[in-house]
Amino acid sequence: MKPKLIFTLITLIIALTSLTDKKYFEGVITYSVETNILKETNYSDYLKERYGTSMKFYWGKNGNLLRKTFGNNLGLDYSLYIHEENTFYVKYKGIDTLYYYNALTQDNELLEMKESKSEPILNQKCNKIELKLKNKYNGKEFISEYHYSKNSKINYKLYQNVNDGFANVIYKITESPYLKLKLIFDEIIMTYSAEKIEEKEIPENIFKIDTVLPRKKHL
Repeated sequence: MKPKLIFTLITLIIALTSLTDKKYFEGVITYSVETNILKETNYSDYLKERYGTSMKFYWGKNGNLLRKTFGNNLGLDYSLYIHEENTFYVKYKGIDTLYYYNALTQDNELLEMKESKSEPILNQKCNKIELKLKNKYNGKEFISEYHYSKNSKINYKLYQNVNDGFANVIYKITESPYLKLKLIFDEIIMTYSAEKIEEKEIPENIFKIDTVLPRKKHL
């Protein structure tokens, strides 16, 4: 075989490999968390405290996810998703129990979904998906807004069995982590706004399940 032909074949193989070997986002995104109370209730003080003032969202290369909250003494400590088990593990501050539930769980009904342009976030052009949802247990309606950019690509197929929050629907459309998440209820508005994006290797021990705490199925 002629050297020129060999070189051409090698170049073609490299080109095809680069096309199929997609690089998906692995890293951590830091968000500020803002909680606005619209209607004062008996549990307003708890809601103000529950989700803290900041959150770190870790994305593992194998589909594992970790959301860790800061700035709160009560409420959510972390939420851990283990892809291999398709299970969420949730820890609340001040409670020595590790709660868990299957990611196929869906507590809400999707009433409407629409897409539109959004304002830039961290100097990135963004789009928005808005979901109008209805809770299956109390019948209350609320809105979830996902603002995203195409700059950080995720493998949505890793989350096709995550019904919780309609993540499988959202990620299939966006193929991106959100840069802003806004949850609008009758009595409260919660906003997660990205402040820093770090694309880096995340050690697998970040997604380690606590084996000491007693476990209980999440209601």
